[in-house]
Amino acid sequence: MGKSIQKEKPVKDYREVIELAEKRGELVRVKKEVEPLLELPSVSRAIGKNSPSCIPTILFENIAGYPHMRGCSAIFSEFDRAISYFGLSGNPAEVKEYFLHAIENPIKPELVSTGPCKENIVIGDIDIQKVIFPTRGAAQAQHLYYQPVVVTRHPETGEYNMGVYRATVQGKDRLTVNLRWVRHGGMHLIAAKEKGVPLEVALCIGCHPAVYIAAVTKMTYDEDEFGFAGGIIGEPLSVVKCETLDMFVPASSEIVIEGVLKPPYDLGTEGPWPEYLGYLGMDITPPVMDITAVTHRDNPINNLLIPKAPPYESIGLGNAARFLKHLRNLAGEFVVDARLTAQRHHAIIKVKKTEMMHEGLQIDVAMAALTWGAVTVDNVTLVDEDIDIYNYGHVNWAMATRCNPTNQVHVLPESRSHRNNPIAGVR
Repeated sequence: MGKSIQKEKPVKDYREVIELAEKRGELVRVKKEVEPLLELPSVSRAIGKNSPSCIPTILFENIAGYPHMRGCSAIFSEFDRAISYFGLSGNPAEVKEYFLHAIENPIKPELVSTGPCKENIVIGDIDIQKVIFPTRGAAQAQHLYYQPVVVTRHPETGEYNMGVYRATVQGKDRLTVNLRWVRHGGMHLIAAKEKGVPLEVALCIGCHPAVYIAAVTKMTYDEDEFGFAGGIIGEPLSVVKCETLDMFVPASSEIVIEGVLKPPYDLGTEGPWPEYLGYLGMDITPPVMDITAVTHRDNPINNLLIPKAPPYESIGLGNAARFLKHLRNLAGEFVVDARLTAQRHHAIIKVKKTEMMHEGLQIDVAMAALTWGAVTVDNVTLVDEDIDIYNYGHVNWAMATRCNPTNQVHVLPESRSHRNNPIAGVR
């Protein structure tokens, strides 16, 4: 099914994402001056809350103190718009099959001599807050941050990894990068520490939407996010060599911050933080990156992922495909479809029981769902094949009329969840 739902040509970069949103009538241009630390995220949340039929992409054209920059949020807030970036149209089940095909048929990136991200090159005396505006996201937050795609390279094997990790301002030319040991970027840092060598890091902002999806997808350690991004768009992703690092980055990025984590691997401080679930997280001490260069497009656009702002389920299109495959590895076509909601903490699974021996298999499937992603899925809802899992009303009706809580609600002993989920993490 891989190519069958690709009807149009994919967008070529982040700016075409904005153009496509405007063409669809789903772009809000904010021309009034907006303060970036608290006002900008507040406006993003307000627009998302008050737009129930269609949550638009929001383009901030007048950032206080940054006449050379713009900001944008909510590019993944609507499913139909998000898949249109890749020339796709179809229902969620078909889209999952397309993304599975892209994961299993990666297309290697193409190294080009230059790209839009090289329109401006800053090396030397860098004050990162003067070049790129940060945000706070919540009144209680004490630090300023960016939300980039973080590119790292294993210091021995040379294998690349992309992930979306927070970067927090620690000084004029220093940022912390939240490389956690359970993620592949953190594993690269562990390998660098064991060898006693610097880890090169590139922070990319305003990337092609395929790059964002690849970066947040739970790939296996030997899989290539750059190849997955190419598989999504159906052609090689153009990459360009960094100015001060021996690695490459997406050539069409709006902004690239280059740097190194070097011995003795200093730690910074950040927190409490407005986390993706909408709660304040804990104080943490991520490693510090020394900035070596910044490159950016003319009039660059800072992509913003705002906690508790418009929902971003569509950024998880790759995860949705991987999750369905995870369940089908156990139970095959018994699993008709599956959906991850609440930022991957709730799974809704549709099953089809056609044989007597199928009874009970749904419990095995639910148990398998709880193991996916290590610490994300906390709740599983199982429904029959006639329920539309993309319609909360359908699911709620099934729960209210088909579920007898005395024998069909199963509560397991508390296991590890994401550390910032109040039900099992920060109290």
